[in-house]
Amino acid sequence: MAKAKTPLIEKNIEKFINNNFDKSDRKKDDSKKFEWFVNSMHIWHSSSQSFNSNTKIGKDISLGNSQGGDAFFISVNNYERIYSLKDNIDEIIEHLKKHGKSITFHFIQTKKREKINWDQFLNLIDVPLIIWKGQDFDGAQPILKKVQTFIDDITDENDEVLKKLDHKIEIMFYTNKDNNDIEKLKKDWDSNLNNKKSDLSNYFSQKNIIIDFRGIEFLNEIYERINSNTYSLAINKENVIQVEEKKYLIGYITAKELLNSIAPEVNGIRTLYPDVFKNNIRLYLGRNEINKKIEETLLNEPIKFHFYNNGLTITTKEIKDENSKCFVISPVNIVNGCQTANSIYNISKLDTFDESNVKIPVKIIVAEDKEYENITIRTNSQNGLEAKDLISITNIQKELQDEFNKINFFGKLFYYKRQKSGEDIENTNIDYIIQIDDILRASFSIFLLIPNKVSGYFDQTTLKFVDKIFDERFSKLYVIITALFKIIEDVIDESFSNYSRLKYHILYVFFKFINKDVDIKSFCDYFTDVNDEIDEQSNTDLKLLIDSTYSNLYEIMKDKENFDVIFSYLINKIEVNYPDLVNISSKEQEKILYKPVEKLKRTRALPLFDNFNEIFLENYRSILIEKNKD
Repeated sequence: MAKAKTPLIEKNIEKFINNNFDKSDRKKDDSKKFEWFVNSMHIWHSSSQSFNSNTKIGKDISLGNSQGGDAFFISVNNYERIYSLKDNIDEIIEHLKKHGKSITFHFIQTKKREKINWDQFLNLIDVPLIIWKGQDFDGAQPILKKVQTFIDDITDENDEVLKKLDHKIEIMFYTNKDNNDIEKLKKDWDSNLNNKKSDLSNYFSQKNIIIDFRGIEFLNEIYERINSNTYSLAINKENVIQVEEKKYLIGYITAKELLNSIAPEVNGIRTLYPDVFKNNIRLYLGRNEINKKIEETLLNEPIKFHFYNNGLTITTKEIKDENSKCFVISPVNIVNGCQTANSIYNISKLDTFDESNVKIPVKIIVAEDKEYENITIRTNSQNGLEAKDLISITNIQKELQDEFNKINFFGKLFYYKRQKSGEDIENTNIDYIIQIDDILRASFSIFLLIPNKVSGYFDQTTLKFVDKIFDERFSKLYVIITALFKIIEDVIDESFSNYSRLKYHILYVFFKFINKDVDIKSFCDYFTDVNDEIDEQSNTDLKLLIDSTYSNLYEIMKDKENFDVIFSYLINKIEVNYPDLVNISSKEQEKILYKPVEKLKRTRALPLFDNFNEIFLENYRSILIEKNKD
């Protein structure tokens, strides 16, 4: 008997999980992997910028084992920004008060089963109804209680600004069914759905209620679009000059031509492809002041946009001259102008935006792979960015990629996926897939002593320090502290899931405890006051500091038993001496996560770990000696 073929949806799920998730996640059951895949595809379809910056976002919005919903998040102003339960509630409220016009509450449920019952979907719809009715969830549903508290905080009726925001709700039910089965479910459940919509209309206007079902065709189509990279750019020949035949074009393109290439319209919705910026020095930095000004120009002076904007530099493999009207460029790699392109994409969501009237200056260069780095560095340098700003394509990132491939702690293998593209990871034995955010989170927590700024305001912290944090002298430390972070994160996920919000604090405590006899504040001083040149003695002192901290950490990381002993010791100390840090169930209690942990230059309040030396009295070596005696 011939072996049954693996369905396409199963192949796509397996490929996506293998290329983006650590081995411990890849060992989860099929229903959990289906859930993360669904959540991720949903986010990309709705907010591709959020997915592009975090390919694991499907796990971040998950509600774990809650009964009545698999994922929850909110979007602000039609997906301008999304937030989940893991985000800083004060940061969310601050953004809503400054920029908010509307909030959409998203609830997702996934069912990977042969038979789907109405009751299973009913549980999902009942979740928002319980929340808006002000009823309580039972004690067996702590995660849904967190959702309720989260929503109550951002819809505070006593706040004059928050209560004026428009509220929308979207409830999505995903199954492993085809379109025919989906249509049958809709038909069978139609009357029940109308009743529930009527209940929801007590809290939302009918036009602000979306309830829908999606199946495998939708999911496969989304995944194929994410990984296609078959898009091309068609440019009106009247708007560009061919300086060198089939090698170089200069002129302008319209916003419509750009968007048709990098965010093609499907069913009336434009969705940004993930890898068009893979050779850019930066990914999108969000709605910072510069990008807000770009958007303001697009809205207020669209026909003069090309007067004020530096435009795009695009590298490609080929410029096709196939007809009398257009040049066709394929593939499309935007190596300079990521912020401009993303800002245009943001504004394109507005009905008032006229894509055809916005002109964007452009240079298009046919380049071999080896030329990409030089073109990227030089075009960005000419725009005022210093060489230290270059991230994923720089030598230090390539060196880190090599170093991660070499290390092996506790028999675990690491892979640094330095560019967030659709590349396949061939080695299925990889335990931890590192992305640049992992290195940044570990570095900010340890070198800058601000795990509180990683727990909240991470985007702003990255924007402030990303051009300072990478230094080739620290290469081996970047590798080992990121490896430590991933292992701590794994242990917390497996055995201390209620401490997931504390992982950056635990990383900081771990590193500080191992290096009690070392002046680790010198790292903070170095990175915050960094100069291009330091004197010979300072350089020698820095090298000794790096070697010393690395040696101390390596002593723990070379032996899993050593790690377990120290980790248990630290967890016990935190539980006994910092109960407020452990027991977080309200907005007020959550604020402790964002309290400074060290007395730094601008720290006014008493730091969270001001009594560190009094609490963590022992020396890690004495603890290990006692362990060996036993």
